[in-house]
Amino acid sequence: MKFTQKKVFFIIFLTLFALLGTGVADNSVNENKMTAFEDLFEGFVYYADKQKLSLKSVKKKFASTLDSHELALEIIKTLIEGPSDSHLEATWPKGTKINSFFIADDGKAYVDLDLEPSMLENMDTGTELLAIYSMVNSLTMNIAKIKMVKILIQGKDALTLAGHIDLEYFYKTNMLIVTLRSHVTNRPHVPIGHT
Repeated sequence: MKFTQKKVFFIIFLTLFALLGTGVADNSVNENKMTAFEDLFEGFVYYADKQKLSLKSVKKKFASTLDSHELALEIIKTLIEGPSDSHLEATWPKGTKINSFFIADDGKAYVDLDLEPSMLENMDTGTELLAIYSMVNSLTMNIAKIKMVKILIQGKDALTLAGHIDLEYFYKTNMLIVTLRSHVTNRPHVPIGHT
């Protein structure tokens, strides 16, 4: 009889131990999932709509451990890669490269891009505006430290991007060029926000 009682207690002990161990394992799995989720920052990048008349925001997840400089470089790379959504268009030509990026203490950001003139031949005033503000909005709306953006080409001040829009200015956020929800526009928005 004693043997049976010991056996029953032993089985109960093993069952409780197994249940507690499973609970601990489940908690660590949940903690890992939560940590992985917390390590992501959900931001927005801006691409052109299919008609290239305005910008549309797209949610994009970035590592939350990136500092402002690293996050900005990831955002710029994402813009250059273009959208995965077939209803949107890239604003920057394929093959655009980042020469350098810098954020000054006063909130001015400098983006130096490597672009060949032949890459810009098909850009008109509207597509230039979309390119500039996709970069400006994507940086200023995701990185609090950045207040305005200046785009440089080949390390130098450029008069224009492709012959239409002046690049000598720093540009600030312009949400008027962004299409909200299902609102459709028939013409490009007037640019504002440069200094």
